[in-house]
Amino acid sequence: MIQNTVYLKSRPSQLVNLETFILTILAVPAIMLMDEILKQQLPFSLISEKLAVHIYRFSAYMGAYVFLNLAYKVLCVYCIRYEIDTQELRCYRGIFRRRHEYVELYRVKDYRVERPLVYRMFGLGNLIIYTSDKTTPIFRLDAIRDPEEKQIILRGLVELNRREKHVFEVD
Repeated sequence: MIQNTVYLKSRPSQLVNLETFILTILAVPAIMLMDEILKQQLPFSLISEKLAVHIYRFSAYMGAYVFLNLAYKVLCVYCIRYEIDTQELRCYRGIFRRRHEYVELYRVKDYRVERPLVYRMFGLGNLIIYTSDKTTPIFRLDAIRDPEEKQIILRGLVELNRREKHVFEVD
């Protein structure tokens, strides 16, 4: 086995953000409608000029918030990276505060593959890995392509790692 060879590199799909995409699409017409209602129904003659300016800009504020929220969520998913090499599982995540998680392969206990309907339509799934690690008892690889194939490769690497380190599972 070659040391320091990364066998699997993966990133989650942006399909993780499907809910946010749908809410953004629904929020834009709602904000525009709310803007029209505010401009027609509010008696601006009774409101101070400073407040009226902000009421006119309210839809722009809401639109900016919705799109910044969407951009943040997309960037969060984009900044996640999974790697599996001969010794460990790694997960790198975070935009401003990077977090690196490591799990030794000999600590892997069990696997589970979940494929919700929406993910199946795009060939994606979740690979859930149960470990004996105290800090990371459940290691999730969300919305990855071909999770069954990755699970088979991971299983082989775990068995090789256990044999090399003479680690045996005792229940």
